[in-house]
Amino acid sequence: MADEKLVAKGYPTKTVRIPSDMPPEGIAARCQILQQEMLEWAGGFAPSKNSAVPGTLEWVCRAFETDTDSPYHDRRQATRVFYSKYIRTLVDTAGHMHLANILGRDVRRWHKDWSASTGERSAYACIQTLRRVVSYGCELRNADAIELAAVLERTEFPMPRKRKHRPTFEQIVALRRAAHAADRPSIALAVALQFELGLRQKDVIGEWVRPTPAERAAITGAITDGVWVWQWGLTWNHINAEQLLEKPTSKSNGREVAAHDLRLHPEILAELPARGVGPVVIDERSKLPWKATHFSHTFRKIARAAGWPDDLWNMDSRAGAVSEAFEAGADATDVMRTATHTQMSTTMIYNRGGVVQSSRVAELRAARRKGREQG
Repeated sequence: MADEKLVAKGYPTKTVRIPSDMPPEGIAARCQILQQEMLEWAGGFAPSKNSAVPGTLEWVCRAFETDTDSPYHDRRQATRVFYSKYIRTLVDTAGHMHLANILGRDVRRWHKDWSASTGERSAYACIQTLRRVVSYGCELRNADAIELAAVLERTEFPMPRKRKHRPTFEQIVALRRAAHAADRPSIALAVALQFELGLRQKDVIGEWVRPTPAERAAITGAITDGVWVWQWGLTWNHINAEQLLEKPTSKSNGREVAAHDLRLHPEILAELPARGVGPVVIDERSKLPWKATHFSHTFRKIARAAGWPDDLWNMDSRAGAVSEAFEAGADATDVMRTATHTQMSTTMIYNRGGVVQSSRVAELRAARRKGREQG
C-alpha cells in the first residue's frame, strides 16, 4: 500500500497485489522496488509551508526541506529524496519533541532502536541527517539548535561496518554470460564498464529525475519520459573515434573526469555495441535508458543465475576494480586517480583485497630478510 499522503497528492499506484505464493525474499525485493519508485515520484513534492510547532524537531526538519535558501535545494534530486527519507524517520520518531528537550541519551536510544529495526547503515544515515537539519537550525540562529548541535558534536556513534564484499573477475565474467543468456546484453555492458573502469552505476546508466516546472523549462535537448528527465549517464559523446572515454562524474557534479583508453580494455570492447547516438546503455525492452529500480531488480535476477550471493551487490563492482588494481601491484596514486577520488582515504575504503595484498607484503618482507642473511 502506498503512502496515503502521497496518494492524496496524486501518486497513481494506491495498492499493488502480490501473489500469495511468492517466496518471502521475492516479496521483500518487490516491496523495496515499489517503495523506491514511490519515493522517486515524491522527490518532486514538498510541503508548501512549515506548519510544524516552532522549536520542535519537526519544525527544523521542515525548515530544512522547504526554506528557499536551505542547502537542501542545492543538492541533486536523488540526494534530496535520500534526505527526505530519513527526515521522515526523524519526524516519526520524535518530531513532537522540542529541540531544547532532546538529550544526547535520547539520540543514543533512537540510534539503538533504528539499528535494530532498519540496520546499522540506515541508523547512521538517520544520525547524519539529524546533524544536517540541526546544523540548518544553527544557520537560523535558533538557540536550542545551536545547543543541540554542540551536544551532537560530542556524542559519538559507531560507524557502519565497512563492506568486505567485492566481485572477482571470474564472477564478473559469469554474470556477463548470464546476462547474455537472459537476452540482456546491456546489463553485461554496464557491469563490464563498472568493473573494468571503476565507474559508478549512475555514471554508466544515468538517473531519471523529476525537475520542477521552472527547472524543466530551462532544460533543452534532454532525453525525457513524460515528466522525467535523464541525466548523468554515459553517452556516445563521451567516447571519441579513438576509443578514448572521458566522462564527467556525477559524484563530483562534473568537476572530476574519468578518462580511459578503451583499447586497453578488451572486456569492454567485447560488449560495446556499434557506435550510435545518445545513451550507450539502453534497456532492451523500453529502448530508453534504464530506470534505477528496474535495473536493480533485473540485475539481481541475473546475478542469482550467475551464482552471485545476495550479499554481493552491483555497487561492489567498483570496489572490485580498485581491489584488483591493488592486488596487481598498481601504484596507489594511479588507482586513486583512476577511481576519480580526491583523497587516498576514500580509495582505501574501496580496497577490499586484504589477504592478497598482505600476502604480497609478507613475501617481500621475507625476501628482504633472506637477502640480509645471505649478505
